[in-house]
Amino acid sequence: FERYFRWTYHVNPPNQEACRERLLSGGSNKNASGNKKEKPAEGSEAYQLLMWQNMYDVQLYQYIEHLFEEQEQYVADIPPDFRNIDATCCKCGPPTFPPEGFTCPLAIQN
Repeated sequence: FERYFRWTYHVNPPNQEACRERLLSGGSNKNASGNKKEKPAEGSEAYQLLMWQNMYDVQLYQYIEHLFEEQEQYVADIPPDFRNIDATCCKCGPPTFPPEGFTCPLAIQN
């Protein structure tokens, strides 16, 4: 998404990069409460019932995976770290701004 929409950081790039890394490596919905349920074994009756119940979701997911790979061509020429190129920082000292000007929101100014 970052490369497709050409999103760059605008608040605190080092902090945003660390947050992004934590989210992508650990996720945000991991059921960390300790109530983790065991997944049914592949091939078991429970597994087969889940596959049947969710067959259209599985087909849709497989199509989305294919589409995602196919659409890689649209961002192939954009560097993977595009989010850091010309990033700006309202919380940095001194603040950095894009050449065309930028006003930091009051809530995030130093």
